Order: sequence, then C-alpha cells, then structure tokens
Amino acid sequence: MKHFYLKQKVFSFRDRYKIYDEEQNLLYHVKGHYFSITHKMDFIDESNDALLYQFRRKLLSFLPTYFMYDELGDTIATVHRNWSFFTKKVSVTTKDKTYQIEGAFYAHAFDILDQGTVVASIKKRWISWGDTYEITIVDESDEAFYLALVILIDSIFHDNRSRSSHH
Repeated sequence: MKHFYLKQKVFSFRDRYKIYDEEQNLLYHVKGHYFSITHKMDFIDESNDALLYQFRRKLLSFLPTYFMYDELGDTIATVHRNWSFFTKKVSVTTKDKTYQIEGAFYAHAFDILDQGTVVASIKKRWISWGDTYEITIVDESDEAFYLALVILIDSIFHDNRSRSSHH
C-alpha cells in the first residue's frame, strides 16, 4: 500500500497537476495543452520525462467523457460521467475491465474498485492551497494508471462546474 499526494496548480491557463510520494518527491506531472478544444492533457513520468498517458475529452457529448491513450496512441480507458438525479456516477471502462467508482463525490472522498475490491482510495484535503488529494493505492502494480484515473475523475467534475458557471 502506497500513499500519494496530488496537487493542482491554482493559477494557470491550463490544467497542471503534480503527484508526490509520501516524502514529497515529485513522481509524475500532468500538463494541459493551451487552447485545446478537446481538453488534451499529458501524464508524464518525472524520472525520465516520458509520456505515459494522454487524455482527451470527447468533443460532442451531453455528459463529460474522457479517453485515456497510451504512449503509442492506443485507447486504454474511457472515463464517463453517467446520468443520475441525486448522486454523481462515473464509469471507467478498459479493454479488459470495468471499474466501479464509489463514494461521496461532493465530499471528494471515493474509492476505485476492481470487481468489488478497493484498488485506490481518494480523499480531498479541505484546507490547502488549490485542490490537494491524498491517494492510497492498494494495487501498486498499476499505480500510474490509478493516479491517471483520479485526474480524469477530477477533470470530469471540474469540467462540469466550469461549464455550469459560464451559463
């Protein structure tokens, strides 16, 4: 079990996230592209500056949908906000699996489950400069993938808030 901290930059014209380990060593960073219609972002391994994943928002969809691509450009996951009256629901689908996301999105505390088993837990720190999340990953074999999912889930709800504030 490993703990990570995801911090979103407060004042930026593009999305910027940094992911730290327990000792506050920078492990990954995510940067959005300027003037991207599809809200494109790159997930980069800080140790070798390698692109691990790229995210793009589906252009024409009623509810936010993001695609995650690997470094070769192949689609490896789809993260979609589902229609629901009283709760926020998100689905994550890969070629092999469907992950369940459970918890209180309004309280920013949720879990990512694989066939009913928690693989990652996310809690937002309420008193911090910018959005800061504490992430506990149980399945360490795919930590970068789970961290990327957290960013996409956060993007779905930020995207929805920014859209509703413009109208």
